[in-house]
Amino acid sequence: MATGVKDGLAHRFSTSRGEPASIHPALLALVGLLLAVVLIPFIYLIIRAFEKPLPEIAQLLLRGKTLEVLGTTTALLAMVVIVNIFLGTLIAAGIHFVRMPRAHLLIVPAVLPLAIPSYVFTYTWLALIPSLSGVFAAAFILILTTLPYMLLAILVSLRRIDSGFIEVARTLGLTRTQIFFRVVLPQIRGSISAGALLSGLYVLSDFGAVSLLNVETLTVSIQNMFKSSYDRGAASVISLLLILASIIFISVDERIKDKKAKENVFKRLSTDDSRIKSASLKTLLISALGIYVTLALFLPIYVLISRFIGNPNPLDISGLASAAISTVTVSALGALIALLFSAPLGFLIATHAGRFSRVSERIILIGHALPGVVIGLALVSLGSKLGPIYQSIFLLAFAYALLFLAKAVASMTFSLQLVPQVLKEVAATLGKSKTKVTTSVVIPIALPSIGLGTLLVFLTAMKELPATLMLRPTGMDTLATQIWSYAAINRFNDAAPYALLLVLIAAIPTFLLSLPWGDWESKADGTKTRVGSLM
Repeated sequence: MATGVKDGLAHRFSTSRGEPASIHPALLALVGLLLAVVLIPFIYLIIRAFEKPLPEIAQLLLRGKTLEVLGTTTALLAMVVIVNIFLGTLIAAGIHFVRMPRAHLLIVPAVLPLAIPSYVFTYTWLALIPSLSGVFAAAFILILTTLPYMLLAILVSLRRIDSGFIEVARTLGLTRTQIFFRVVLPQIRGSISAGALLSGLYVLSDFGAVSLLNVETLTVSIQNMFKSSYDRGAASVISLLLILASIIFISVDERIKDKKAKENVFKRLSTDDSRIKSASLKTLLISALGIYVTLALFLPIYVLISRFIGNPNPLDISGLASAAISTVTVSALGALIALLFSAPLGFLIATHAGRFSRVSERIILIGHALPGVVIGLALVSLGSKLGPIYQSIFLLAFAYALLFLAKAVASMTFSLQLVPQVLKEVAATLGKSKTKVTTSVVIPIALPSIGLGTLLVFLTAMKELPATLMLRPTGMDTLATQIWSYAAINRFNDAAPYALLLVLIAAIPTFLLSLPWGDWESKADGTKTRVGSLM
């Protein structure tokens, strides 16, 4: 291919590291519109918060109760993130580096707890230990809930580390421990940070677990203000405080990633030569993973089944079916809306490296930090002015899309970046238009990963509680709201069928997400190669 033609195609289909390619006005307008939609909750909160006089805002923020709640939230966040980093790195490194037959199968039970919402975890453990409460109990539950995020993030990174560095370190006489800290850890630090970010944002936004365990975090405080005094101004002020805490947390993650961006260059793929044959490490791995799976999967499932079987009350099959249908329907609609929103945003971020795309990405990520109660608070006010849209399934699905848009955009961006540039260039030389290249080359390659991202949004939406409680249509119950209604008054037997059905439905997308789809990557010539096999 002539150099001039190649450069022209590269300019046409990609963005250089210097000046970004110009953004099509239609794409720019569409992304701007979507960002305006994403910013609706922020704008609402600012307007409502500053309806209060500044002295009153200062008094609210500096009062002892607010500082106590902020301290509790920070302590809970620190405990969960620190433990997740340690356990997640230990278990993920064991699965990747310890030589075991069919080691990739260990990922499935390790990730399946994603199917269980934090409030279901809490409900099952309260059924086992009725006196369970407090910050440490909440940290325990949230660690069980969020550890799979850390495991998935680190495993993806481990599959792509440069095993050549490991081989060189071995020839220099470094021990396994030295190799891990000097060679492996620097290459996966960005993914550890990403896993910590996901875990931390979950902790900041969680309502069900902390509420059931009598721990007042910022999210619980906002919900209590909204319900008891109906003081939306005060609730908005505390919501802005929660957003500020999330922004600080996200900024720390971005600084870590920026610092390590140039170091995390993956030149060679991992091979089985880096696997460790050690009976003691194998025993340690199986023990650690076995304890986690027992606490996070087997015990909750056992409690749900035993409570379901031992329930003396007749099963309300029609109510159960109605709640299940409502859950699946509104979650699927929310995932579809998120998919539609993510297409232009993901395309912009994947193909136009510039200030506008970076700002767009940060706005979406900060939006992901908003808990369901904050989104619900904003959309309740907005929806009440929109007539028939208020208290409709569409408004609830729209809330799901806003809450989990960051997951859809991240998946869309990653999927589009997987498409080999050379395939698009070859298609262009054959006379195909940009539209034809997109439909015949880009979409078929990116579609599987996009589908998995949509599944993740669907899974997360099924478990969402605060936004559902605030925005569901009158008379509509979902599995999440039914579980909450019964668990809040200690009717665990009645909650069991709804919790069990929610876990069973959520287990399907969770199982699909846990499969090692990332083991295969396209080469530039269109063939495929195994990446970091766990076999």
